[in-house]
Amino acid sequence: MKPLLAFLLSGSFLMAASLVEDLDPKQTEEVSGGAQVVLLEEVAGNPWPKVRIYQKVAASPDEVAAVFCDYNAAKQYVPKIIKSEVARQISPCVAEVDYGVDVPILPDEFYTARNTLMSEPDGGYVIKWHLLRAMQTKASEGNLRIEKWKDGSLIRYTNLVIPGSRMAGLLKMPAIDQMRSTVKAIVAQVEKQKSENPESLKTNVQALESALKSDPVK
Repeated sequence: MKPLLAFLLSGSFLMAASLVEDLDPKQTEEVSGGAQVVLLEEVAGNPWPKVRIYQKVAASPDEVAAVFCDYNAAKQYVPKIIKSEVARQISPCVAEVDYGVDVPILPDEFYTARNTLMSEPDGGYVIKWHLLRAMQTKASEGNLRIEKWKDGSLIRYTNLVIPGSRMAGLLKMPAIDQMRSTVKAIVAQVEKQKSENPESLKTNVQALESALKSDPVK
């Protein structure tokens, strides 16, 4: 097995330590003030880096997880997502989701990812995903980790993509920008739901709790 693929499949970048421990004092101050912090890690043999994006959310971890796990709704608020549809519900906490993304220069990308929801002992959540099939992308592995922080939550979005296009170099920055926009959109959607549609958010949280209770993924 190639080293990069072995790294992808190992899930070794899912860390148990507090998210804020990843950040230096300046980065922590930036996140506390509402800014995004983006960390890029070059991966040998891959034209795109592993991306980690940190941002605070004025909502509880279960509210953030509940909004993110409403996969069918992603196309309504995430920029450039033209399709998001649960294709197969493996179990209450595991779903295969069909996505479509508006891609610059090249034809739009359509892919299927398996998303798995897990709860953490500290009251946080991890939603991990891996690519099952795609039109252009060779592989993708990542996760969204959510934990209680101050009076809300801190999230870390991690993604490592192996692109299949010969134009991967030109598309690297647009891909990173799309990840940043995705995280901003998630934060904005959670806060909007909390302020404008709390009953709908409460229903989503109840669905999240029910799924975890009936299907405690380890």
